[in-house]
Amino acid sequence: MKCRPLMIQGTMSNSGKTFVTAGLCRIFKKDGYRCAPFKSQNMALNSYVTKDGWEIGRAQAMQAEAAMTEPSVFMNPILLKPNSDMGSQVIVNGEVLGNYPASEYYKMKEMLKPEIKKAFHALEEQFEMIVLEGAGSPAEINLKENDIVNMGMAEMADADVLLVADIDRGGVFASVYGTVQLMEPEEKKRIKGIIINKFRGDVKILEPGLRMMEELTGIPVIGVIPYASIRLDDEDSLSEQLRKIETGAGIDAAVIRLPHISNFTDFTALELDSNVSVRYVTKKEELGKPDIIFLPGTKNTMYDLKWLRESGLEAAICRLKQKCRIIGICGGYQMMGEVVKDPHQVEYGGCMRGMGLLPVQTVFEIQKQRGQTKAVLGKDPSISICGYEIHMGKTSAVQEDLETFLYLEDGTTDGFCTGDGKIWGSYFHGIFDNDEFRRRFLSELFREKGIEEKEAETSFEVYKEEQYDRLEQLLRDTLDMEFIYGLIKRNTKDEKKSDCGCIHLYYGDGKGKTTAAAGLAVRAAGAGKRVLFYQFLKDNSSSERKVLASIPGITCIRGPETVMFTGRMSEEEKRENLWKNDQRLKEIQAMAGEYDMLILDEALYAVGLHQLSEEPLLWYLKHKPTGLEVVLTGRSPSAAMIACADYCSCIHKEKHPFDQGLSARPGIEY
Repeated sequence: MKCRPLMIQGTMSNSGKTFVTAGLCRIFKKDGYRCAPFKSQNMALNSYVTKDGWEIGRAQAMQAEAAMTEPSVFMNPILLKPNSDMGSQVIVNGEVLGNYPASEYYKMKEMLKPEIKKAFHALEEQFEMIVLEGAGSPAEINLKENDIVNMGMAEMADADVLLVADIDRGGVFASVYGTVQLMEPEEKKRIKGIIINKFRGDVKILEPGLRMMEELTGIPVIGVIPYASIRLDDEDSLSEQLRKIETGAGIDAAVIRLPHISNFTDFTALELDSNVSVRYVTKKEELGKPDIIFLPGTKNTMYDLKWLRESGLEAAICRLKQKCRIIGICGGYQMMGEVVKDPHQVEYGGCMRGMGLLPVQTVFEIQKQRGQTKAVLGKDPSISICGYEIHMGKTSAVQEDLETFLYLEDGTTDGFCTGDGKIWGSYFHGIFDNDEFRRRFLSELFREKGIEEKEAETSFEVYKEEQYDRLEQLLRDTLDMEFIYGLIKRNTKDEKKSDCGCIHLYYGDGKGKTTAAAGLAVRAAGAGKRVLFYQFLKDNSSSERKVLASIPGITCIRGPETVMFTGRMSEEEKRENLWKNDQRLKEIQAMAGEYDMLILDEALYAVGLHQLSEEPLLWYLKHKPTGLEVVLTGRSPSAAMIACADYCSCIHKEKHPFDQGLSARPGIEY
């Protein structure tokens, strides 16, 4: 059964939106629904590559795992990867659009709405339940005008909203009340429930405040989630994972926290072993004498290499190269070489000396390399490894005898290592998620340090499933799931079919679309129904309209007396015609409530030619009068139109006499 989409928004960044979205995805899946996450715009340096090679936010990949489904580019159509204090790399539908300053990207938002809608409706076609996640706070009043990720997205999806607030950071009542008060009246109506996250203590002490908050906002509190230690992949620099700086017992693994650190989830699996302590280092004084130094991925290799040099960390790391392992992943691997070149100004521009830890060089290319792949370990081909690559540069050896780190299944290679294997670099993200490789890597360190090795720890995949199951149970125990199910089962598409009238699409490049619509009008009139008929892109001379207007029960609205082909219009004429068609649609909508059937001939074609706005038409289809049957014809409907429809009939041309030069004939073609 199709359910109404549900959106999770927060009073601030890191309030728990990602956490709650993942947990609800798990619950809905376990309860028998095909469920998917969706975040229209994600700003994060932790990303993921889907099986078909598209780049999305790591958080949506994690939420897809929680929902037990394959991550898809439709789950995160826009990804922003900050590469400076003022700008980001903009990724649309999994591919790099370019690097843009924040001010320029802000102007692009309206242009990106169709891509967001297309992705969302593609998911709606595949899944029964969509859980959307917002970003930051919906009360950022300076960003509301072109909002595409919070209330703006809720409106596009026609989704109810649950608002999550983090009580652990203080000020929870003020943040909830302030957020709600800054909403427009129509936006407030969408907020159906409040969730308090990360509560420590006795919930009874909190209850008087919750009741007062409900009275002030008029919105019920539907759950108080206690603070819980559940490890899920994080998406950005606010992650608690990055705050760990203390040296622990056993193997001391120091990850350099670069200014533009990305994909730090590469090191999560190492923490499964109680004899491994992973910490994050930002100053040379914090480095100490670790057993492993990790140079992680970065969105700006050259900038972060410069920072590493100026902070003194580069020199400190190089002094330790005889005493510990040094490992670079992606951007960290690029830093380890002799030189980094950026001839196309992909990042920093120019040429920069590397750390000299490996005799390799990196040249940045315009085309981003991304994809999932498999490999075997160079020093031990019996060890198989799965991973994914996301990088702009190509790295090659500058000396002939350098050892290859990985041999890929397509016959190419990845990474290099020193002869003793203690210094190596690779583009493979997720390499330590591979249990066999991780255990082999740690076994060598345990032997060197005299640490007694335990039996094989939990598989990383099993560990992640355990975390998702714990999250599922936590939310079931603390959220009012009966209330939530009441929201998502209200006004569903399945209910609409029984009493609300249906939407028909006749489309394609074949002859017969208007003919089919006209025939349906006659059938409806024959059954005593009242039909309202209008033709876009046509004048009033068509043969079908002449006879339809004479049939009792059918009302034909007059169109313009002359119609120009859009190819002959100036840009100003196109804009004027678009405005006129949009106004005519409003007039028709106002009339349609008195009819049983509305036929908008060539409406789909007009939308495709940008002579009719799709958004108000879609809105009307979703909010049309109860019982009204709506028929649209034309060429190529969008995914959003198809998702909205109940009948879809594609009429495809196999042969047409036009192809042999026969002219259009009255009564046949028009």
